[in-house]
Order: sequence, then C-alpha cells, then structure tokens
Amino acid sequence: MFYSISKRYRRLARIALRVAAAGVPLLLAMGAPAPCVAQDQNVLRIAAVVNEDVISAYDLDERVKLVMVTGRIPDTPENRRRLTDQVLRNMIDEQLQLQEAKRLNIHVSKEEVDKLLVKLNAQNHLPPGTLESVLTRAGVDVGALRAKVRADAAWNKIIAERLAHQVVVSDDEIDEEMKRLKAVQNLPRNHVAEIFLPVDNPDNEKQVYDLAEKLLQQIRDGANFSALAREFSQSASAAVGGDLGWVTKGQLDPQIDRVVTGLHKGEVGGPVHTLAGYHILLLIDRIDPTASAGNVTVDYTQLILPLARNANAAEVRTQEQRAQQIRATVRSCADLRAVASKLEAPKSGDVKDARLKDLPKGIRGPIAELDVGETSEPVRVAEGVMLATLCDRKGSDPGAMPTRDQVRQRLGNERFNLLIQRYMRDLRKTAFVDIRG
Repeated sequence: MFYSISKRYRRLARIALRVAAAGVPLLLAMGAPAPCVAQDQNVLRIAAVVNEDVISAYDLDERVKLVMVTGRIPDTPENRRRLTDQVLRNMIDEQLQLQEAKRLNIHVSKEEVDKLLVKLNAQNHLPPGTLESVLTRAGVDVGALRAKVRADAAWNKIIAERLAHQVVVSDDEIDEEMKRLKAVQNLPRNHVAEIFLPVDNPDNEKQVYDLAEKLLQQIRDGANFSALAREFSQSASAAVGGDLGWVTKGQLDPQIDRVVTGLHKGEVGGPVHTLAGYHILLLIDRIDPTASAGNVTVDYTQLILPLARNANAAEVRTQEQRAQQIRATVRSCADLRAVASKLEAPKSGDVKDARLKDLPKGIRGPIAELDVGETSEPVRVAEGVMLATLCDRKGSDPGAMPTRDQVRQRLGNERFNLLIQRYMRDLRKTAFVDIRG
C-alpha cells in the first residue's frame, strides 16, 4: 500500500495514458449525442485504481444496481450512498484476486462463467437465464453479474490450488469433537447463516461496524440475506448465501452462540463482535431433538448375554469382554442373529418399528448413534449385557450425531476460512490502491 511519491505518479501516468487511448477525444469529435457522451464519460471516469488496473465509475454504478436488484433493496439515493463505498471495496478485492489469478496463470473461460450462471439460477430455483432477464428488465448490465461470477470463480481456483492442501484434520481432533457433540446431542440445534466482515486493521474497525449496521438495517427492511451474503461476506460460506448449516452449542464463537440462542426462527441479530471481525446472523430454523424424535422408528437385532441382577464386578466384566469379542465378528443383523441362535441366548432376537424416543434411556443413546449395519458397544441392562445391531431406521432424527466425515469437513472449513482471510489480507497489504472521490 505504500509507494514513493515519484513511483506513485509514474504509475498513475501510465494508467492515464491507457485511459486516454480508449478514445474519448474521438467520441467527442464525432459529435456523439449528449447522453451517449455522458455515459461514455462515466465509463471512463475512474472510481479506483488497483495496482495498474482501473475500476470505472460505470462498472461501480452497475454493480451497485446489481446488489440492489438481487438483494431486493429499493433504488433510492440514500441506499446507493450507503452501498457504494463497500461495493467499491469488494470490487477492489476482486481486482486483486483477478490479478493474483493472472500471476498464477489461472484462467476462467466464458464457458465456465456460463455454467456457473446456470448453477446460480438453479440455487435460486429459477430456470436458466431467468436472473439475467430480470437484470436486463431492471436496466442492469448483465456484464456486472458475469464479472462478479468470473472473479469468484478465479478466487475459488486460487484457494483450491494454494490453500486446500494446507488443511489437515487429525483423527484425534475428530474424536475430541465427536465427544463434545455427544455431550450436547440433546440440546437444540440451530440452522444458521451469517454475513462475516473481517477487521484486518484496527483503524478500520469503525468503518466495518458501520457497514454491518447498515446491512443489518437493510435486511430488517426486507433485503435478501442470501444475496447480501454473496456480495459482502468474507467467509467461504458466502458462496452458498452464508449458510453455515446445522450447529449446536459450542460449535460457534461463544458471543455468536449467545445471540443465536436469543433469536426466533427467521430473525436476524448482530452485529456480533469477535476477534476476527463482525457477524450478522440469521436463524433459519431450530430443532429441539428431545421434542421431535418421536417420528423416528428403528429395527434392530439384540443379543443379551445373561447376568444375575446381583452379579459381581468380575462376572459383569467377563460378559462384557465376551460381548466385545462377539462384536468384533458382527457385520450385519444376520450375523448377530446367527450368534444369538448358536448361543441360545434368552431374550435375544429382532425388535421391529420401535419408536426411538420410547426405548429405555440406557439403550436409546447407543442405538441412536448407530448407522445401519453397525453394532453397539456392550450395554449393561437389567437382564445382562446387550449388543444391538441396527437393521433399519425410518423417519428423520434431528438429534442424530454427524458422521466423522461431516465433522472432518466442518473443522476443515473453519481452518480454510482462516487461511483465506490471511491470504486476502496479504494481497491488500502489498497493493497500490487509489480510491477517487
């Protein structure tokens, strides 16, 4: 960001020559109609210089209009004023990302942009081309949308190539997170979306907070949260409209947890200040597992190794060890049935269409955690030591534990976000940026 005065003006002089070469004198000499001249002058008027590239006032105006149309924000002078500064900063970041892509010889073809536009329409439950038609009818240059899609695609390629291999989540870390999730398994789960605005420099904190307040007010006035997240959020979740998925207590920053807990379905909250920046939060939905597990039924096969009610610790341990040995050989309900038949174990056999919430507390948890075909750890029950193999599960279980792969992906995404923010911060630090009035 810091250059000597002479170097700064040499750079600006080169840019001025490139802009002058674009043909303004020729347009004027040809006597173009006044409105066209005004528009062409707006195209060539500079909103910002980013290293040796220019963002024109026309591009900035079109991008602001794009945000207002897709975000359902009324096109008023006040709303334009509120949005322009931050939209320009977003465009500056995108220019830095495109320059980094060029340096790394990363390209985004027209065909790739076309495919991404089809996908964007699908994400909004629209036929291909619908969004482009809406923009055209609203007087927005579709090129503004294509430019944003191209910049996002280039940045995604960069971070996939440069950062993805740096994200490693160990099995021990997954074990620890699974243990934590099990402890909060019966707490309410929240479906949350966020808009994240980082604070890279303490001097910019008030500016970031002011933006967060403005966006929050726009959303409360009816603006589309997902569209604003795609435009303004600096998290990897921006690509999916800020959607963080289902989370339980402890997965998010404690400050965020407190705000989300106090929200009702459909409400927004914030701005929430964390060490990284400011967050605007939307509670999409909430599920209480203890109240909504009644629609889940399970089929399972059980084997009970008998014990007297007054069995001593050594006898219990012997049967538990025996159960562990059996468990190591079981891969399906048929396997456990065969063992039960061979042992002629009493009270063993199939249990059909059992409502999960009606099972005894001691076995409900172990069975709820199983995938179909898995066998539980030995469970001490009144009749002895039980093994259960899950044969089928019907209905949705909002309290079900995530899989290890899902936990690995979430932990990886959190680290990925930190790397992305650091990469972007480094690009800003080394850039020459001149914002025009």
